[in-house]
Amino acid sequence: MEYAVDVGGTKIAYAIVDKARILAEDSVATDGLPPEERLPAVGKTLRALAKDRGVRPFCAGLSLPGPIAHGALLHAPNLHGAWVGRSISEFFSMLDLGVPGAAQRDALLGGLGEYAAGAGQGLQSFAYLTLGTGVGGALIVEGHLLLGADGAAGEIGHLTAEPRGPVCGCGRRGCVEAIASGTAIAKIYTAETGEEVHGAEIARRARSGERAAKKVFARAGIALGIACAAWAQVANPQAVICGGSLAQSLDLLLPTLERTLHRRAWEANLPLPILPAQLGGPAPLVGAAHYARQSAR
Repeated sequence: MEYAVDVGGTKIAYAIVDKARILAEDSVATDGLPPEERLPAVGKTLRALAKDRGVRPFCAGLSLPGPIAHGALLHAPNLHGAWVGRSISEFFSMLDLGVPGAAQRDALLGGLGEYAAGAGQGLQSFAYLTLGTGVGGALIVEGHLLLGADGAAGEIGHLTAEPRGPVCGCGRRGCVEAIASGTAIAKIYTAETGEEVHGAEIARRARSGERAAKKVFARAGIALGIACAAWAQVANPQAVICGGSLAQSLDLLLPTLERTLHRRAWEANLPLPILPAQLGGPAPLVGAAHYARQSAR
């Protein structure tokens, strides 16, 4: 049994997890505050939840919205600056849960959550693609996260899909994230039509046959197909699992995604099924608990 905490730009979700099953969960607004003003209360509530249920978690997992290396959070654009550069041990001290802890990037833990209790069950090696405000990714290899030298392995959102494409938030041109994220789709649609509408409305218009909306999703699908082909060549996964809010529009992305994938990937690395995620928002919590359990062994 594990404690799990998922820190995001707008909220901090937390739970008690047993064998990849959430027993109790809640959340609190992040409110742009530093960790000292949020984590102690989260830890206190988690301890109370455990006491109320008569359980004793033996470890804790922490999901953070940025890469982690050398025992610290390196970057987190959606959090108060006081979070960045802080050691992971400080975060666990603030939580004060009294058990060993392990932390990792949210996209990686989302993939691990799908491995433990979602669409990745039964798969040993797969890629996880999270589509939302940004585009993130993770590689699960033989049941374990592939982290890389600085914890940034699998970060497919910043693969170049269009060398002369839109400027990405990272400062480079033509990243997958600058074309295929929910934010990018809305921005490109506005540039095409002059209308500012949210992603769900653009998807509705695409399904109704509107040319501009279909064009934006087709372009996003091509960018994602380039990304998936790169994953196929480098890691030879059994499948790509797509999560995040934009994955609800996977039907609009798949035609050009799959066509691009099959055009670019080597036959030996195909077929590569593209599957919808199953866990939704709780995926990083389940993944954090699973990661903590693996780390505590």
